[in-house]
Amino acid sequence: MSSPSLDPALAALLGRVWPRVPGAVARAAALGFAWTDVSTPFVRREGGRTVGHVGLIELPLVLGGRPIHVGSIHAVCTDPEHRRRGIAHALMAEAMTEADRRFETVILTTVIPEFYTRFGFRVVREHAFTHPLASRPGRPPISGGGRRLEAREADARLLRRLLGGRAPVSLRGGSVEAGVVFVVALLLIWGDLARVHHHEALDLITVHEIRGGELALHDVVGAEIPPLETIVRAIGGDVSRVRAYFAPDRLGGEWTAEPWDQERAAEHGDVWYDALMVRGPWPIDGAFMLPPLSRT
Repeated sequence: MSSPSLDPALAALLGRVWPRVPGAVARAAALGFAWTDVSTPFVRREGGRTVGHVGLIELPLVLGGRPIHVGSIHAVCTDPEHRRRGIAHALMAEAMTEADRRFETVILTTVIPEFYTRFGFRVVREHAFTHPLASRPGRPPISGGGRRLEAREADARLLRRLLGGRAPVSLRGGSVEAGVVFVVALLLIWGDLARVHHHEALDLITVHEIRGGELALHDVVGAEIPPLETIVRAIGGDVSRVRAYFAPDRLGGEWTAEPWDQERAAEHGDVWYDALMVRGPWPIDGAFMLPPLSRT
């Protein structure tokens, strides 16, 4: 049975606030990753028009070495013509009542943390991680450098298989979500699958880009997480440093943790980064980052 499509009135609201959202959601659904399968909407309607929305997603993570399902608040918005009337506040209160009934911990990402502190959320410090590599020009790949995925059914099946059986990229803070959040976030951030590479010899996906000799590693998806050297060889290319946007506790090696915020993210062109906020227990001790494609 096919999943229900996104309500047109809700899609219209999201499009008025974030023009890229409806297209990304539609493209993800066409690949078999339907927003409506995972997001519980809380909406306000006036005169047949949807004027406010808060979404709640159940997000399976591994935090501090143990599996945990958290609630994830996302897509909080009010129609521009209906702002300053308390709509977002009322919908957040409604969503949080449901979230607290179902989850011990609730998270969200935002550029306006001051709005959410009144609901008991607090900002959690995150870090990116860097690791130098010995210069090895013409580093030979072990699997042809990986094949870029495309928006076609065969690659959608591959994504569904690997995401459905993936190990968390980090035991300190990683996701085992089956793919809707991953794919919608991917399409929202970059618009396509060009940064997603399948390494057939490892049966592994990396989401990465090479920027001026630095390998930016956004996620690794597979039934096992290999060591860093194996991943770097699979990707190939002449890179002198790796920057991981997740805690690299499963990759081995010596890493430097760098405190991360919107200003640092902007310097690196990381438009996806917003502050992480948490309500409830947060069982992580030490530096970490919630991976980009686990953020809602």
